[in-house]
Amino acid sequence: MTSQKLEYAVERGPSPGAWILRGVMRLESAEAYARAFGPLEAAAAQGGKLSIDITSVVFLNSSGIRAFADVLLVARKSGTRVTVFGSSSVPWQKKLALSLTGLFPEFELRLDR
Repeated sequence: MTSQKLEYAVERGPSPGAWILRGVMRLESAEAYARAFGPLEAAAAQGGKLSIDITSVVFLNSSGIRAFADVLLVARKSGTRVTVFGSSSVPWQKKLALSLTGLFPEFELRLDR
C-alpha cells in the first residue's frame, strides 16, 4: 500500500469563522472537491461571518473554482458575510477576484490585505 501525501490543505484558521486554504488544489473529481470543501461549506451554511484566506493556494483548477463558488452560494443563501483574502501576485487569484466580484458583489474580496 502506498501512502500519498496531500498537496493541499483546507483548515480552520486561528479565529472563529476563519479558514485557510493552502497548496496545489488539483483534485481528481468534483466529488473529491466536495469532500475537501465540505467543512468549509458547512461553516458557510451556519450564517454569521466567514473569512477565507486563499493567499497560499498556488493552483486551483476549474473544478476547484466551481467548488469554491458553491461554498459562496451556500453562504449567500444562509446570509453569511464572507471575506476572501487573496494575492494579486498569483494570476489565477487576481482573475478569480474579478470574476467573483461580478458574481457575488455582496462578498468582500481583498487582494494583498
